[in-house]
Amino acid sequence: MNMKKQYSVLTHEANFTPPDLGSLLPVNEFDTAEEAIACLKSTIDKQLMASLNDGKTPKEAYDQFSLYGEVPIIDGEPRVYVQPYEYAKKRVKELAYLKVIEKLDDHMYLKEQEELMSRKKTD
Repeated sequence: MNMKKQYSVLTHEANFTPPDLGSLLPVNEFDTAEEAIACLKSTIDKQLMASLNDGKTPKEAYDQFSLYGEVPIIDGEPRVYVQPYEYAKKRVKELAYLKVIEKLDDHMYLKEQEELMSRKKTD
């Protein structure tokens, strides 16, 4: 017997506000609110990172999400609520900083490799 999970994460297109039931797409089901919240945040993070990876600024990435994104919501009892737009607005800046740090790490690694190679050539 397949038991229904306590929480469902669903998405709707940002331009359908408020979402009608026909526009909701299932993402996944969870036993706990914590798992559902983590899924909601991950769903937003993936969309923001895709925009940032396409070269968009944090503001452009947020605007893309808020105007055209797949906005996740949590359905279940007891009710839990995460404001997806507030989360995205805060999170896009964090993700942009992480990308900058990642690029700096890559740059530093390449510099170290170049130095090692030039030392080997002079030895």
